[in-house]
Amino acid sequence: MTAKKRYGLLLCLLPFSSLFAGPVADSLSLRQAVDLALTHYPAVKAKQALVKAGQANITDVKHNWYPALRLHEQVDAGTDNSIYGSYFTMGMIPSTSGGIRADNNAALMSGNIAMASMQWEIYNFGAYGTQQAAARQDLHVNEADLNNTTNQLTVTVIRDYLELLRLNELRQIQSDNIRRNAEMTRAVTAIVLHGLKPGVDSAIAAAELSKARLGLLEVSNRYNQVRIELAAFTGLDTAQVLPVFGSGAALPQLLQPDSLRPADSHPLLEYYHALYQRQQAQEQVVRKQQLPKVNLMAAGWMRGSSGSFNDVYDKNLFSGLGYSRYNYLLGLGITWNVADLKHTRDRMAVQKQKSAAAAQELETSRTNLQSLYQQAQADILTAQAKLKELPLQLMAAQAAAKQKMALYKHGLTSIIEVTNALFVLNRAETDLVQAHDEAWKALFRAAYADNNLGQLISSL
Repeated sequence: MTAKKRYGLLLCLLPFSSLFAGPVADSLSLRQAVDLALTHYPAVKAKQALVKAGQANITDVKHNWYPALRLHEQVDAGTDNSIYGSYFTMGMIPSTSGGIRADNNAALMSGNIAMASMQWEIYNFGAYGTQQAAARQDLHVNEADLNNTTNQLTVTVIRDYLELLRLNELRQIQSDNIRRNAEMTRAVTAIVLHGLKPGVDSAIAAAELSKARLGLLEVSNRYNQVRIELAAFTGLDTAQVLPVFGSGAALPQLLQPDSLRPADSHPLLEYYHALYQRQQAQEQVVRKQQLPKVNLMAAGWMRGSSGSFNDVYDKNLFSGLGYSRYNYLLGLGITWNVADLKHTRDRMAVQKQKSAAAAQELETSRTNLQSLYQQAQADILTAQAKLKELPLQLMAAQAAAKQKMALYKHGLTSIIEVTNALFVLNRAETDLVQAHDEAWKALFRAAYADNNLGQLISSL
């Protein structure tokens, strides 16, 4: 049997057709729930903000080639005593110009200096290009992460929505079970009061009624838990709405998977593929770090001093605040950290292993999706068989419950036989609801693995 025919047969057996009904008063369709969650949930907004941050980062990285232009002005006062010799300033030792004489001079001198300097890395053998490529891959990762997050959130909302449907059906079943047990209790009590049955029968009937009420409380508690979780996703007060129910509505044609191998367009695979590409982009960034860098340098500065060329210090320190000497300097330099070549190769080895790990994570995700799809197909086949058999079980259980109650009223069977029959009926109703739930979940798992969730939801 083809996948199309199999899905069509299964759909004809599923009663949750109200999943696809349009909105009514106090109702919440699956389409509405998914749309609200994607619009409201903060995790999606956080991922959207990260995408915008990635776009801004690309612009920032593109500007890495801008030159560094610094302006500086300072006013100084101090002594001026120097000797011949060279040294490394280490960024800490102040500079002293002139002042070479036989003895120290303790007289105070003032001065100022204004400077503009530029350093421009005009060529780095493709390093700028690899940085921009890495930034674009970072954005790709953020976009893929957003798509995967929305897809996973859709799956979560579908799961909770289907669980609400299941639990609401179970609540109805438990209510019917309470009604049946209440009717049995009234009938047993009347028979006991007439002395036709022992008093223990009424006690057993009362216990079964209490058990049915406890069952409803348990199901209702679980229903409220799922309802609250769905409210967190959608932002709705779900105490005021119910998942849509109905019967007899025509069910649409479902998706038709083309292959047992998930397409690479699946959001989960796109996310892990983006991670792999980012690691590869980082390899190129590290590789370019070992290459030389060509810098264009320029500087211009002006100086003033209260000292004159003949080693005369003006006692008026304000005389050193004007500019009296002007200079400029241009240069072209190439820098190559040869000693860093080995370290760069070490970093390359580390980065290659990260890329290999990302590739294996991608393959693991692909394998898991394929396994999930195959499991969903097997579950669909099982659901078909169950949905053919379970209605027969339910009809037999309903007939047995009626017969046992009639026999009891005529004194032909015991209370235990009646309670057993009611239990079997309750179990048959529950099994049918569970089978419907498993069938829908299998269909949605297949749609998720084959990246057809949106198509399936849109057709409902």
